[in-house]
Amino acid sequence: MSDPNNSADDAGSSSRSSSNEDGSAESNGIGKRAQNEFKEEIFKDMAIDKMREKMDVIVQKLEQDVEHKLELLVDDLVSEVKLFNLKNYELSQLFRDTSSSSIHHRTKSSSTETRKRRSDGKLPDKVFVARNSLLTDLFEVKHIKTIYHIFLVILIIMFLNTVVHDFVDRGTINLGLRPIVAGFGKFHFSLALWACMQLAVLCVYPAFSCWARGRNIYTNSQKRKIWDIGAIFGAIMFQCSFVTLVIKAVLQLDLPPASSVAVLMEMTRFVMKVHAFVRSNIPRALKFTTKNSSEDKPQHAKPVPPFGKFLYFLFAPTLVYRDEYPRTKRIRWSVVFRHMLEVIGVIFYISFIFERFLTPLFDRFGGAEISSGKFVLALFGCVMPGSLSFLCGFYCLLHAWHNASSELLRFADRMFYRDWWNASSFAEYIRSWNVVVHDWLYTYIYKDSVEHLFKNCRWLATVLVFTASAVFHEVILAFAFRFFYPVMFVQFEFMGLLLMFLTRNLSKDAGNVLLWFMLCIGNGIQLSLYNMEYYARRNCPVSGESLIDYMVPVSWSCHGISHNPNWTFTAMEY
Repeated sequence: MSDPNNSADDAGSSSRSSSNEDGSAESNGIGKRAQNEFKEEIFKDMAIDKMREKMDVIVQKLEQDVEHKLELLVDDLVSEVKLFNLKNYELSQLFRDTSSSSIHHRTKSSSTETRKRRSDGKLPDKVFVARNSLLTDLFEVKHIKTIYHIFLVILIIMFLNTVVHDFVDRGTINLGLRPIVAGFGKFHFSLALWACMQLAVLCVYPAFSCWARGRNIYTNSQKRKIWDIGAIFGAIMFQCSFVTLVIKAVLQLDLPPASSVAVLMEMTRFVMKVHAFVRSNIPRALKFTTKNSSEDKPQHAKPVPPFGKFLYFLFAPTLVYRDEYPRTKRIRWSVVFRHMLEVIGVIFYISFIFERFLTPLFDRFGGAEISSGKFVLALFGCVMPGSLSFLCGFYCLLHAWHNASSELLRFADRMFYRDWWNASSFAEYIRSWNVVVHDWLYTYIYKDSVEHLFKNCRWLATVLVFTASAVFHEVILAFAFRFFYPVMFVQFEFMGLLLMFLTRNLSKDAGNVLLWFMLCIGNGIQLSLYNMEYYARRNCPVSGESLIDYMVPVSWSCHGISHNPNWTFTAMEY
């Protein structure tokens, strides 16, 4: 039999063990719940941390995006401001509508930027500054660039018009190259003549060096004076002989009109370059020989600049001599090729204009009598082609060609023109249209005349400037077309001076409208009269044995213009 005490102990122990088991199970459940709750809290904290990290990442990304967009906006704003700044042209100067009085102040202030004021009361000198051409900066503005694209489209349409018209009308394709072929014939003779001119001009440097160093030999003032007079006479003889021989060569070779114009323009450029070099270095040579003792002279002083500077000046796109010019760091060949393509494209553009609009109007002049009505129609029919040719010539020569040569020579001052299209007076237009030639006329004719010749009589100096410009233009046209027809001379010498006074006190809008009207009408009349005379002499040739044959217009005498007094004006009925 079992012991009851033992059985009671067993029962108690079993009850204690069961209670312990229940307690431990309960405690284990509570621990697990606590552990789960702890884990959940940890997971919640981790999730919150991850959300915070994600939020931080999103916020940082948004901040970076905002900063990036702000930087882009700022960069765009700065670039736009830079594009409109136009180097030495202020925004207010180019785009603000100003009155005529402020225009005078603007022109005066802009001239002080490019010309150095002298303390001795004399007129300011030209100062070269590194800057772009005006259109180069304007073409960075998308609105102005669109106008450039429109002209390209017009060129393509005009080309297609020429091709389609001749194919439908004549059954042949005409590319509009006949004016180019006829105008630039014998181009190899032109290049050979240009090479001869270049060699002749290079002889100026040793001749000038010989004169400058020879002044040190003659210590006697009388002998030195004779030496100087002989040098002046030699310089004048060289210039006269140079012009005469080049013109004679053009006539002897019978160069076509465009080739003749190119050669004669180069002749004029060489004449202006030689005068600029000699005139700019005469004070240097005189100053070198005024001191008698060699100790007073600087160690490296020379009476003439090095030959390399003279050679660079001959090719540089400026007519004002300096020993040093602002230079760019490198040559951008893409810019060179682009501008050369523009030159070729503009030449084709002008050829299309002549082929489509001008040749049909004048190719029969001189072959038969022309009625006054047809003459008036031809005259007004040249206004738009003449204006287009004028704009094309400006862009080809003063922008594309000069910028291409500047890039090749790393010439940094490329202000070859100002905003002449905004001019409200003829005087402002003359100063802004061709800055290269204007600087030469100002420096070596106007300035010297005011300071030495006419003694501050500026209106006489102005007349002399207009006369010199008219003579140069007339020489080029007269010998290029083989007849004297002083339309250009009359326009420069008389109409130019008259317009200077007529447009002097006009408002900006009225002056600008009048200026453009006179430019369009003047270019149309000039182009029509020269074309009329050219075709009249070709269809009705003269002997050419006397000077009168070159002076008397054939278009008015040989099968000239018949006047029809019975012009009637009737209303058109529909």
